[in-house]
Amino acid sequence: MSTARFYNVTVVCEGPTATGTLVRVVLAARQAVTADAALVFLRQQARRIANGLDPGPGAGWTPRGTLTPVWSPDPDVPTTLRIWCHTPHAQRTARERLLAGAEFTLTADDFSGRYTLRALPVPVPLLAPLSVPGYRPLPLSAYALPRHAHPQGGSGRHRHRKPRWLDHLRHWLRLPFRRRVRTAHAA
Repeated sequence: MSTARFYNVTVVCEGPTATGTLVRVVLAARQAVTADAALVFLRQQARRIANGLDPGPGAGWTPRGTLTPVWSPDPDVPTTLRIWCHTPHAQRTARERLLAGAEFTLTADDFSGRYTLRALPVPVPLLAPLSVPGYRPLPLSAYALPRHAHPQGGSGRHRHRKPRWLDHLRHWLRLPFRRRVRTAHAA
C-alpha cells in the first residue's frame, strides 16, 4: 500500500522563569500538506522570532537612532535563525530531509532560552484500489451523464452565461453621459 505524507510543524521555546523553573511554550503549530509549505511556515516563524528578539535599527516602531547594531563573537538566536533563513544550501538540505521522510529540527539557543523549529513527516495510508480480480473501470463515455456534464461541454439550459450586471455595465459604459436639458416651453 502506498503512503503519502503530511507534516506536523511546531515552534517551541524553552527557557527559565524568574523562579528558576524551566518553562516550555509552543509558539506556533501547524499541519502542512507539502514539504515546501512546511519550510515556508518555518521560515516565517524564524523571521518573526528573530525580529521580535533582535529588531534591526530600521524598525518602524522605534525612534531613529535608538537602536544600533552591536557585534558579538557568540552566535545568538536571531543571528542563527536569520542565517538559516537566508542560506539556500540549508533550505535545500532541510527540503531533502523532509522529502526522504526524515524529521527536520533546527535548534538555536543562548542566554534567553532555546528555540526549536521542527517539521515531522507523518505517513498517511492511501486507499488501495479495489482488488477484485478482473475489475477494470469503465471509460467515462460509458456512463450516462447529463448533457452539461460531458467533457465536450454542454449547450442548452446549463451553458455558462455572463452575469446580467456585466451587460448593464457594458451598456452604460458605451453610452456617453448625456445631461437632460429642460427647456421652458412658451405657453
